[in-house]
Formats: sequence, C-alpha cells, structure tokens
Amino acid sequence: MREYDHVLLVANPTSGHGKAGRWAERVEAALRRAGARLELVMTENPGEGGAAVAGLPGGHNLAVALGGDGTLNELLNGADLEICTLAVIPAGTGNVLGKELRMSRRPLRAVEQLVRGRAVRFDAGLCNGRRFLSMFGAGIDARAVELIHDGRPGMLTQFHYLPYVLRGVLEAREYGIRAAVDGRALIEDAHQVCAGNTHSYGGLVELTPAAAPDDGLLDVMALRPRSFPQLCAELFGTVLHTVHLDGRVTYGRGRRLRVTAEADDVPYQVDGESAGVLPATVEVLPGAVRLLAPRSFHVIRREPRYGF
Repeated sequence: MREYDHVLLVANPTSGHGKAGRWAERVEAALRRAGARLELVMTENPGEGGAAVAGLPGGHNLAVALGGDGTLNELLNGADLEICTLAVIPAGTGNVLGKELRMSRRPLRAVEQLVRGRAVRFDAGLCNGRRFLSMFGAGIDARAVELIHDGRPGMLTQFHYLPYVLRGVLEAREYGIRAAVDGRALIEDAHQVCAGNTHSYGGLVELTPAAAPDDGLLDVMALRPRSFPQLCAELFGTVLHTVHLDGRVTYGRGRRLRVTAEADDVPYQVDGESAGVLPATVEVLPGAVRLLAPRSFHVIRREPRYGF
C-alpha cells in the first residue's frame, strides 16, 4: 500500500445488512498497518462516495469500496481513471464484482488479498454517459430493482429480491424491448436484455456466463420465453451457468448496444442500481479501469455455442 500517494476507503454503513459499518474501523486499521496513507469516508447519502473520489489530489491513488456494487459504481463514476486504481472489499448484497475477482467475503482476508495483490485492466461499460463494471439490464431485472428500492425494508439480503423478481416476470409481457448490436438487429419484443462485462450477475445467477472483462466486448443476452415452462428452463440455465449454450436464448457479443421499446417507461439498471428508462445506448470502454485484484486472479473464458 505504500506505493499509493493516497488511499481512500469509502464505506457504506448500510451495505450487507450493516456489515460494512461494523467492519469499517477494523479494515481502516488493517490498511494503515500495511502502510496506507488513508482517508476513511463513511457515506450517509447517495453520491457522497463519488464526490470523495473526485476530490482526490493528483498522484497515484487507490479508492477502495467497502460495501456493495452500488458503492463501487459511485467510485467508478467519480474517479479520474487516469490517476486512480479501484478496489473492492465485498460487504454488500450482490457483490458481483467481488465474485468476479474472487475476493474473500471476510473483510480482513480481503484486505490481505489487496495488500498482496496486483493491478489488472478491466473494460468498462458506458450507458447513456454512466460507467459500469458488471452489467446493464433492461426489463425484468430492472423492474425488480426499481420495485425493491421503492419499498426497500432498509438493509437488504438477496432473499428480499425474490418476490420482486417474480413480479417482474409476471409484468414482462408488457416490455416489448428491441435490441441491436453493432447496428444489427438482435431481438424484437424481448422481456429481458442484459449486457454483461462480467460473467457474474448476483448470487448463483450468471446471465452472461461467457463474458470476459478484458476482451473489449460486451456479451448480450436476451429472453423472450413463449411459455412459463420455457421461462423456468431459461432461468434455471442462469443458475447452472449454461444459458449461453441454450439455443432458445438469444446471445451475442459486440462493442455497441442500442436498446429501445415502444413504451416510454421501460426501466433499465446498471450494476444493480436503477438508472433510468429506455432508450439506452451501451458501449464498451476497452481497458479503461485499473483494478487491484488478488494475485491469483485470472479471467474465466467460455465460448457460447450459439452466437450472433
């Protein structure tokens, strides 16, 4: 940690059922023992993490998110990526990026991984001007995110999402989403479109299991199930990490995704946070982000059987 001029630790005390708040001081102490010249920011309101990282002085900086994917996304969008390396200590609900990097869920063990780690380059996504590291989603998943954040019970666990996902499935026939990849039509009248920079999505689910974060491409998965049994089979495939092998699922890769819908209220999300309503233009920024990862980290590479 001594190689960084400044280390910013941003903790969201409500993340992970309060886990980030409980561990913040111990994580701070561990980073200081490793030689970090550190500032701790405990956020209270949305946007504070992004403002803190935007205020870092010049030099070789490290910004560490102690929280979930939303906390990391704030840092990603506030940081000057030319001078700032990002890192995550997973303490949220989904921890998608933490799973991709194979970071420990034990905070002090995760600190050890960072202290002994190495910097890697990841692509970033850009959706209507907002950066993301993991995924963009429109339709079922975005509606579930929208619903739970409208009536969230405070601190969340993954189990809180289940009834909202089911409601999103029941409402899906109304979406009629259209998607084009690199100017070529991919699907019409979809219930769900997801662009993944990483294979992980949340928990056991992988909507883009063949995605790689360093290939300069986004993997795109779209669903238009014609029956409830087919929908169940496709959702089961996301848990088995085989959805990219299912010929009934539209799956492709590209550098630019355009997503539209006839209705003007179809929601989309980025990195698990509600971000607006369609239309959306999603692009990849190759190698734009420098991340501190465990030394043993390597990219998992899979090839879809069916492609676009």
